[in-house]
Amino acid sequence: GIPEPENRVDFYPHQFSGGQRQRVMIAMAIALKPDILIADEPTTALDVSVQAQILDLLRDLQRETGMALIMITHDLEVAASMADRIIVMNGGKVVETGIAKDVFSNPQHAYTRRLISALPHGNAAEAPNKRSTTIAGEILLKVEHLTKHYVLASGAFTSKRTFKAVDDINFEVRRGETLGIVGESGSGKSSVARMLLGLNEPSAGKAVFAGENIFEMNGKRLMAFRRKVQMVFQDPYGSMNPRMRVYSIISEPWVIHRDILPKNRWKTRVAELLELVGLLPEHAGRYPHQFSGGQRQRIAIARALASEPELIVCDEAVSALDVSIQAQVIDLLADLRTRLSLSYIFITHDLPIVRHFADRIMVMKDGRIVEEGQTSALFGAPRHEYTQSLLQAVPRPKWLTQA
Repeated sequence: GIPEPENRVDFYPHQFSGGQRQRVMIAMAIALKPDILIADEPTTALDVSVQAQILDLLRDLQRETGMALIMITHDLEVAASMADRIIVMNGGKVVETGIAKDVFSNPQHAYTRRLISALPHGNAAEAPNKRSTTIAGEILLKVEHLTKHYVLASGAFTSKRTFKAVDDINFEVRRGETLGIVGESGSGKSSVARMLLGLNEPSAGKAVFAGENIFEMNGKRLMAFRRKVQMVFQDPYGSMNPRMRVYSIISEPWVIHRDILPKNRWKTRVAELLELVGLLPEHAGRYPHQFSGGQRQRIAIARALASEPELIVCDEAVSALDVSIQAQVIDLLADLRTRLSLSYIFITHDLPIVRHFADRIMVMKDGRIVEEGQTSALFGAPRHEYTQSLLQAVPRPKWLTQA
């Protein structure tokens, strides 16, 4: 499924997208015509549409070669769409096994029931959600005509080209609101986040936060802004210094912004923040490698809260986590929003995750906003064909597609 194979056979891995690299790995695996193919989390880091393509490819290969497939995944939807039989493991033991339809429709073990209950699906209107109940009328952030263009270097036979990463977008975030920004890799959603945080400079446009244009700030004004807007990154393993204890990680904002808290209160406040995100005060003395992925993401949230922000940007903050841990982190973010009057920009490629958390959703493609609206309306009646394709790409149970 890779275009121009005769030309791209000499390419290096970095010259392929994530989905194409996964196809190369599948090609390597089937080269010896195996009787059994073991696929270990083959779609975990991929966008929903690319994930659908990889799953279709695996199904086609099964039909053509008759090989057996062992699919290892933490994504229950992928398991439901691919498996004839399911084995559920917990703590190194098999806790449940059976025909896929039976396991999903009538789970016997408490752990299986907990996993299935954590799935962020169901009817958008009927399912319980974690959307905000206290959105203020005040506009906290207003973005106008935001643009980011990159000039690509010319080659021997090509002239300079301009790549439009973000192309003239407008949106706003109200106090207490969660705005979900959804799109595939390369859609421009992370570029928006990086510009809002001052990590990349825009080519044009403005972003007004609390009455001031972010892109005109410098010095003390920029420092004050960065205190009010924090970010939670995708990778809980790579977003912390492994040589720093949790106490130093959480208290680092106070080293930078010395007016937030006197040093004699740091220890007490670190303990309070750890408890706020569902961890224990004694965890302050540990290193990041001593925690699970979900716990590390809680530490990242505690660090973001240390500067007492008004807006938190979550860039794929739960994408690397298991479904049950995702649900716990979403519950935590929703609880903190209510208790601390926070606003969120929640960036993800996974539509089901934002379905029950975001108040409004903005869908991006090729640097542009193709659709925006209230969450229930967008899921109930998506207008743009790209939004429709994203929703259709979400895996469906195998027994329904065969019916």
